[in-house]
Amino acid sequence: MQLITKKLTHKTNDPHYLVGGCKFYSKLQAFKAGQTIAKTDNDIWDQVKFVTNFEILDNEPSLSVRDLYCYRAQQLRKENEYIRIWASGGADSTNVIHAFHEANVKPNEIATYLQYPGSIHGSQNPEVDYGLRPLLNEIQEWWPDTKIKFYDVLPEHYRWYSENALEHWMSYTQLHPAAFSWQIPYEIYPELQEHSKKYQTANIYSGPDFSIGCDENGWYYRHVDKPFNDALNAPYQEYFYTERDLLTKMVHMAKKYIIRTSDPEVTDLKGEWSIKSGGLPEMNFWLNNCAEFGRKKNKAGWTGLLDYGPKGSIRFLNMISSIDGQNTLMNIMSYYKTLQCKYPHWFHDNNVMNDWYGIRTPKSYL
Repeated sequence: MQLITKKLTHKTNDPHYLVGGCKFYSKLQAFKAGQTIAKTDNDIWDQVKFVTNFEILDNEPSLSVRDLYCYRAQQLRKENEYIRIWASGGADSTNVIHAFHEANVKPNEIATYLQYPGSIHGSQNPEVDYGLRPLLNEIQEWWPDTKIKFYDVLPEHYRWYSENALEHWMSYTQLHPAAFSWQIPYEIYPELQEHSKKYQTANIYSGPDFSIGCDENGWYYRHVDKPFNDALNAPYQEYFYTERDLLTKMVHMAKKYIIRTSDPEVTDLKGEWSIKSGGLPEMNFWLNNCAEFGRKKNKAGWTGLLDYGPKGSIRFLNMISSIDGQNTLMNIMSYYKTLQCKYPHWFHDNNVMNDWYGIRTPKSYL
């Protein structure tokens, strides 16, 4: 293992937490730092800020979102020596792959990581199996020279982290025992780190989601930290849709969608809505090939360890399917318990099982 504690990046404006003038790429580490300078427990919310540095234009671009997706693919290809698209088979990464193809630009690698927290079993990673693998046949026809890589994260890897680097694991993974970003494959397979030091690399993260809202001052958009999946420290990360023109277009699409689908008798529309870009109907030009095609799922009830949606539930069941996995789970859960006892106010209803409180960026008005 080659642990990554310092942000590996070619940029200076990666999303981060800001505490006392210092940047953090870990929510846990940011909260710990914020708590040391907070005068009261709840004062932490004034000490920890979430910063994205994303910009939008004053007016909606005239180009279609499909054209802007293709432009973004061309831009990334021009700016980087090595393009690695992390693909899960879900809506967002499937859109990115199709954008590269339609833009007539070739990525160097299509990558995914397979998670086996307790045992190696075919029931794991269904999104990859049903969404990505069928698309690989087309990808090989489009780009015969593009590498297709599967990085396995095995039960012994999970166990090692839980015994030797538990706080590190907690700092850079989601608050769910088996969930993580490609930072973990970068640590398990350090040749990825060496390769990215030699060639300017863009690891494409197709999300995250954003929020659109309307208050007494008008329409605005903002980001919440939770859809970033505690992956701010992922090495050489490029967010695909956060290019200025493309993000502006999607924000305006979301605004129109909210207005169009709201109750026509409501004349004073107010509120804030979480938007999954791939769930907007205007994005259906590629998504018919994707297992996640359709409107945004209702995830309002998906919280905590045992109610984390289908993928999370499958990972959890796999984790308890072996002695190794059970030991890993007990180690991680003991750390969760320590956090809850010491900092209950960090979590919904003072319960670590109900996830972190989210932190929003300031409103950016349209």
